Amino acid sequence: MNGNQLKLIMMGLMLLDHLVPFLPPQFGAPIHMLTRCVAVFFAFMAVEGFHYTRNRKNYLLRLYGWATIMFIGNTVINTLVIKEPMYFSYNNIFLTLAVGVTILSLIDFAKNVKEPFLRISATILAILLTVAIFLGLIPAEGGFVVIPFMLLSYFFRDNAKKRDISYLIFAIPLLIMPLLGLPDYSFEMIKVQLEGNPEFLFITVIPFIHLYNGEKGSNNPFFKYLFYVFYPAHLWIITLVNFYLHQG
Repeated sequence: MNGNQLKLIMMGLMLLDHLVPFLPPQFGAPIHMLTRCVAVFFAFMAVEGFHYTRNRKNYLLRLYGWATIMFIGNTVINTLVIKEPMYFSYNNIFLTLAVGVTILSLIDFAKNVKEPFLRISATILAILLTVAIFLGLIPAEGGFVVIPFMLLSYFFRDNAKKRDISYLIFAIPLLIMPLLGLPDYSFEMIKVQLEGNPEFLFITVIPFIHLYNGEKGSNNPFFKYLFYVFYPAHLWIITLVNFYLHQG
């Protein structure tokens, strides 16, 4: 399957995940677990975009531009319309992808530049950005999973076996961390913890990556900007509908 076809599947899963507030509560955890592949798939495609784009500067500007649009839209909705924190819209995967591609750009620059000062400076900056994500200094949605995933996808891009193994190894601490310090390790307690912290299930993206044939698909601008428009539009609509349904 080409990239556009797989993106459409992921957009459907993303929509399903964001519709959870309108569904019976018992559907929430299973759907949330099912859709952990979505963000990392778009991160994988961002790495592919970084590799194939003819103009990385424009690619980065596009990501940061849509991150800015998303931030402005969230701010307007949250401050002028909703005003109740429990219904606020915070999502902004564009910023996460933009920071991830920035880190990849710095690493790629450091690998290819000959000047030692520039190489060291770019490497340090890439490390600082990565640390900032982990410390929460940059409000990057899902960054502690997405950014390492992008790095693994970048470094092992030419070796699918090593790439998949690296994903599985990365999933281990994500599986273990929610279980540390539990008062008991009963089946029910473990089940509740993993349902509430299913980030390790990002590995469900692996089959979808193997379905990807390396082709982008149609070059029609509709497909190029579909995700950029669909992502904020559907989130804002769902946020507003959810807010108004709970009024009065």
